[in-house]
Amino acid sequence: MVIGRSHFLSICLMAMATSIAITEYVMYKPTPVSENIDEEALSKVDEENIEDSEDLSDETESNLDENESNNIETSQKLPISKVESKSDSDPFKTTGEIEVIINSGDTLTSLLSSLGFDKTDIYLASKSLSKIYNLRNLKIGQKIIVRGKRDNSGELTLNGFEISPDYRYKIIVSKTDSGYSAKKVEVPIKKVIRNISGTISPKSPEYSLMQCGVKPNLSKEVLRNLAVITNIKSSKTPVDFEFLYTEFYDDQGNVVKRPDLIYASFFVDGKIRRIYKFQDNGVNEYVDSNGMIIKTLAPSKSMLNHPLPRMKITSKFGIRRHPISGRIKGHTGVDLSASIGTPIRAAASGVIVHASYYSGYGRYIKIKHSSAINTAYGHLSRIVVRNGQRVSQGQIIGYTGNSGYSTGPHLHYEVMKNGRFVNPMSFVKQEPQKLTGRKLHRFNQFKKEVNLQIVGLVPTKNKTVLTKKYS
Repeated sequence: MVIGRSHFLSICLMAMATSIAITEYVMYKPTPVSENIDEEALSKVDEENIEDSEDLSDETESNLDENESNNIETSQKLPISKVESKSDSDPFKTTGEIEVIINSGDTLTSLLSSLGFDKTDIYLASKSLSKIYNLRNLKIGQKIIVRGKRDNSGELTLNGFEISPDYRYKIIVSKTDSGYSAKKVEVPIKKVIRNISGTISPKSPEYSLMQCGVKPNLSKEVLRNLAVITNIKSSKTPVDFEFLYTEFYDDQGNVVKRPDLIYASFFVDGKIRRIYKFQDNGVNEYVDSNGMIIKTLAPSKSMLNHPLPRMKITSKFGIRRHPISGRIKGHTGVDLSASIGTPIRAAASGVIVHASYYSGYGRYIKIKHSSAINTAYGHLSRIVVRNGQRVSQGQIIGYTGNSGYSTGPHLHYEVMKNGRFVNPMSFVKQEPQKLTGRKLHRFNQFKKEVNLQIVGLVPTKNKTVLTKKYS
């Protein structure tokens, strides 16, 4: 039979392709793994929810900025494992480690199994990790450094792995004589104080700050608080600004956390506005230079004023144990401390719909302010209004007392919205609050240190000054 030249060439190519395919299959055929551990028992390790373990991933997740979020989305499209070494040789024979990335649907067991490790080793190593870390907290995009060794016979041994669920520490699982052990290792964090200043356009402050080099999350934080005390967009001239903040780096110089604001100032229409981020007992407060808490300076949109000149709450709204009956039940209002005879003023203008003795409330007044809002006042000593009377906001309607079902002089104050009791303090206009006592003293010390850093009287080798102008 005569075979054409082109047919002969095609047959040769097909034979070569088949040979290559078979060669690749033999070279990459996974090493057989031990059958000592049941598949079902192995899978349960990834599903265990260790109740005593800490949730170490929340803060790391919240610290991701928009760029980091984009990186995570990209990582979902990557292959299961990513070898750091550029060599085509087996990394477990050369570097002894490989970096893998968690993708959607992956578990620690599935990743380690795909690399060809023994099921018994995977089970024991995962069990060790689960004692200090909840395996369900593994996040898409999270990197795991896997360490192993392949001997000349091709047998692969799992030496351990390393994960970094939080910028503050990493967890290392290592092979021991008796199995595997896991430990948390603190990561040294370098804090760098930076100063940035410049001039921005009041018409587009956020964009202007970005042009000056300010990180978006930092500018949003500052502008949100600044809006409480001034309207920067109303300025007729460019606005000068200055920020003092902290940046956080690991030992390799990588940024591991969003910058933390310390101080910000703006020069708006001839007036300087200052914001200090003051931390006390783990709680952050944004405070102005006078020690006033900025969020309390916001103008209230509520229609209701204080019924008493001093709003000291002795019993809050909600579920409580009744002071007389001892039963657990809902408290429909708030109890405000007041001596007998303290004037009570109408929280808003309205019509008196009840002004008489009323069951356990004692002497009681109810005012209808609108079709939706009513207020009520109980345990009075005296009532000076009558049913159907129209009253103005701030008008005296009675005096505090101890009438009805009461353990002592106070005012029981209620707010009803659409026929349902609501927390009165969420409707009452809040008075500006200032730090007092030890908090004010600690703030003044903090402010002094910050001001010295700003003017450069406190030397710090980490301080970097950047001055830019938006145009």
